[in-house]
Amino acid sequence: MSFGVLIGFLALGLHSLFDDSIGASTPVNVRIENLTDKKLKIYAIAFWSNNWNGTGSIVTYDTELEPNKKSEFWFENDGTSEFWIVAKTANNEIDYLNVITENKSQFDLKIIENQNIDQSKAQIAKELTFKTDKNEQIERFAFRTNIILIGLLILSLIKIKTGRTPFKIKG
Repeated sequence: MSFGVLIGFLALGLHSLFDDSIGASTPVNVRIENLTDKKLKIYAIAFWSNNWNGTGSIVTYDTELEPNKKSEFWFENDGTSEFWIVAKTANNEIDYLNVITENKSQFDLKIIENQNIDQSKAQIAKELTFKTDKNEQIERFAFRTNIILIGLLILSLIKIKTGRTPFKIKG
């Protein structure tokens, strides 16, 4: 059981260490401010098309941004042709989509109401961010399950060491 607790803590430690990219070769720093009255989920979608690894995209989830709050995040932009900054509402509608083709490494963006959004790009963004949302949910579930299992193992260890349960069950 001690081995199980050790492995559980090791898994949590490795998750927190490698949850974000380390040492990106071409990071893009984004500061974004939500000037709407909605809680928005913020994403960056980087697209690439080149000879050495073909075409594709990667979605980076930042956070749920409260109204009138700011967030700062970064993502890898190595070899991309363009990237999009996307904000989704609680009911998964695209509320903000900014297509960026500049080669800068720092962006300060403000999300305001009534953005004109290209509906074809919004549909692509919706599909790509949906996959990322599912992965985030699975990751959160696995993380919480790991915490619960570690707690149960620790409770079992307390019972084995002392011969008593750490709490009394009335019944």
